[in-house]
Amino acid sequence: MKKLVLKSVSLALSSLLLTAGLSACNSDAVKQPNPNKTPNLEGMELVLDEQFDGELDSAIWNTTPATPERRGGYWDPAQCFTQDGNLIIRTEYKEDGAYGPGWYTGTCSSRGLREFTYGYFEVRCKAPAAEGLWSAFWMQSQTMSDVTEGGKNGAEIDIMESPYYNDPQMPAETYRNTTMHTVHIDGYGDEHQSRTSGAYQVDANMYNEFNTYGLMWTEDAYIFYINGKETWRTKWGVSHSPEFLWLSVEIAGETDSADPSNPNNQFTWSGDIRNNPDGTMPVDFVVDYVKVYQVKQEG
Repeated sequence: MKKLVLKSVSLALSSLLLTAGLSACNSDAVKQPNPNKTPNLEGMELVLDEQFDGELDSAIWNTTPATPERRGGYWDPAQCFTQDGNLIIRTEYKEDGAYGPGWYTGTCSSRGLREFTYGYFEVRCKAPAAEGLWSAFWMQSQTMSDVTEGGKNGAEIDIMESPYYNDPQMPAETYRNTTMHTVHIDGYGDEHQSRTSGAYQVDANMYNEFNTYGLMWTEDAYIFYINGKETWRTKWGVSHSPEFLWLSVEIAGETDSADPSNPNNQFTWSGDIRNNPDGTMPVDFVVDYVKVYQVKQEG
């Protein structure tokens, strides 16, 4: 029963993410980070410094999803591994994959292992350069699905999402090198609510170069950053509950069999993964580090 509930939540989340993303970027022009506003880490200490040296630390990260089917593909632990001091989440097509033929990618979260309430959270990464998928660095509370006023019981906080490499609904010359931030509260059912920043331009090439994406989360607000420059701040939906970290890649589409060749599949937001030129795959989400700072505790 628990797996079925988690799968339903996962599918509902994906649909809502698409709606939020399309709404945001159809209504807002691409924005630029503010170079005059940078994160203030005074009085804070580094409480997590994950450099991904050696094997993936199972005391921090879990790569096994509640269910392998995820939108137009599968989340398989085999697609998450460390290499040369980086976390790699690899996306590719497999004829002989663990769950049958299809597109395979992965997820890596600290659910049930490391959770945090307030602080500054930062990832340094390269996004995968391909149509039909998107990478993300986000946070979520295990109590987020409990509907409550203002999201105090928990939220989904999307610090970085990169769906617009070649979305046919968006001009690539405008949206390709952008990311967005979104906050979701009150579960993924009828009571769900969300707010989104719209698309922000990334300073350097986000697919070939490392960039940083950060969040300052306080009792009163969320403040988001790209390469240390403020992009968006909001006092809406601020969580007061512990949140876990999440790194993932999503494959666009929705079928019961997680097979993009199924004619009932729906490719939305980031396009169709089958449109990529020969030689594109496999493609990697490369994470150099994840850092967490929190206010120093006296004594």
